[in-house]
Amino acid sequence: TIIQINSISELHKMLNLEEPKHPLITIINVSDLEVKQEMVGVKVVTKLYCISLKDEHCGMEYGRTSYDFEKGTLLFTAPLQALTATKTLNKNEEEGWLLFFHPDLLHKSSLAQKINQYTFFEYEANEALHLSKEERDALNNLVSKIKEEYTRKIDKHSQSLIISNLELLLNYSLRYYERQFST
Repeated sequence: TIIQINSISELHKMLNLEEPKHPLITIINVSDLEVKQEMVGVKVVTKLYCISLKDEHCGMEYGRTSYDFEKGTLLFTAPLQALTATKTLNKNEEEGWLLFFHPDLLHKSSLAQKINQYTFFEYEANEALHLSKEERDALNNLVSKIKEEYTRKIDKHSQSLIISNLELLLNYSLRYYERQFST
């Protein structure tokens, strides 16, 4: 079975979450998620980018690669890549966050031109990125700023602030990624 998710709203609906605060970006707390037995083994393909900082014990397959996350593991997926849960998950069982954004969020931004330079979004970059506490704290701070911005009343500056913090998040991740895998 393959489920295709085309939007942030569809994602929230599939995960039984409340309506999203923004149509093109969302941050989901892993502790709010529940994966029931009927979803184990089901491939989910989205038209969204995803950056996730996950806790240990959260098994999933990304493409054809299985991941058993260690504490503080960062994973990236690009639109049209498949994710498959390999085990059930109860609410409040795990910690972490999932940041999903639609490519349209980047429309007319410089990040739209550069997003393909972040090679950790590719299936071939199948190494999960393990972070130190300091690195996790830096990324958690940026994710908090993004969420704060998109949950406020949207104004003419909102999108540029969200994209700016998202680009910082990607640049920090790139630095950590290169540090971990360049040796």
